[in-house]
Amino acid sequence: QHIMAQAGGSVPITSLTLEQLSVLKEQVTEEAQGLAQSLQKLSVAKNKVQDAQITVDTLTPQVEGRELLVPLTSSLYVKGNLAKNETVVVDIGTGYYVDKTPKQAHDYYDRKLALIQDSFLKVQQALAIKQKNLQSIESVMRAKMQST
Repeated sequence: QHIMAQAGGSVPITSLTLEQLSVLKEQVTEEAQGLAQSLQKLSVAKNKVQDAQITVDTLTPQVEGRELLVPLTSSLYVKGNLAKNETVVVDIGTGYYVDKTPKQAHDYYDRKLALIQDSFLKVQQALAIKQKNLQSIESVMRAKMQST
């Protein structure tokens, strides 16, 4: 039950005052909330990539010429026809797009999903540590309040 001090060492949380523990609890709570928000954003990103991959996987020669809705913005769509599906435009981030075959796009999305999953697991582990730290802080605070 130690915490990291600013100088890089650690301090036993039992040596902190109730005021210091309260400040520490608030800080750890904010950090845990930030990690939880990161998990939510990663989950949304994962869903978007999975949706894009499913869409690419539906592009077969049989769907050429079919009518579809083309998104212009997140809420505005126009009718269009699927002319050729030999290549697709893939958003690779920060406003950059590249042409890829549907197979290359599928493989790209596989790699992107693996990266997102790896990040998700790391953030999840960090959140678990923060929650454990928070429980320790609360336990010490309760003990100090009962002894006064």
